[in-house]
Amino acid sequence: MRTRKWLESAALLLLGIYLLETRLSGEISYYIAAQFFWLPIMAGIILIAIGVAQVSYLLGSAGQSSTNPDLLLARSPHTQGVTWLSLILVCVPLVLGVVLPAKPLGASAVGTSGIATSLNSLNPTGSTGTFSLAPENRNVLDWVRAFSAAATPDEFTGQPADLIGFVYRDIRFNDQNQFMVARFAVSCCTADALAIGVIVEMPDSAKYKQDGWVRVRGKFQVREFDSHQTPVLIAESIEETAMPERPYLYP
Repeated sequence: MRTRKWLESAALLLLGIYLLETRLSGEISYYIAAQFFWLPIMAGIILIAIGVAQVSYLLGSAGQSSTNPDLLLARSPHTQGVTWLSLILVCVPLVLGVVLPAKPLGASAVGTSGIATSLNSLNPTGSTGTFSLAPENRNVLDWVRAFSAAATPDEFTGQPADLIGFVYRDIRFNDQNQFMVARFAVSCCTADALAIGVIVEMPDSAKYKQDGWVRVRGKFQVREFDSHQTPVLIAESIEETAMPERPYLYP
């Protein structure tokens, strides 16, 4: 039991430190929405506190030479029920977090349904703020919301846009000069992530690699896509760029 408790204490401390490190490094933004960033901080502090308390008790019980330390641990309400299974449950998330590289969702995470160019299947709450933004200041989510609320795609003809996202192509693209500048919209965590995108058209756009991040500037024209009239961003310039510090957009 003493060995298990020392190992469990070490695992709790390390897991707590790992959670705090993901918040400090910004990697936590790859997994949860910004409004929940406080959760790993609280969890990390609690885990570290529990680990420190257990270490303190173990050191204290070891100093009581007149009594069997393992017997003290067995009688303590803080250490009853400790099993190898509980130790494994603590260690698994820590090992996965360390072994698997931290990275955000990208093109490989897009499901079989592809990328959404409208939010007709969802309730585009908060879209009022989208329309108060100047066109040049709208991000991919803002434009997708605007497309969903529009009476006709023709109203976007000639409107300018300046967008950052990753390159995505699927089987619906017959024109090699088209791709999507895409992002993931996350409400809570990556489990509810929705892939959204704006169609981009520019000669020689095939040279931009799938999943690479780009900044696209241009103006919208209406084109037929997937048997529908759709606003397409006719690019005036495309620049390769670094992934943003926070790669997801939040509804």
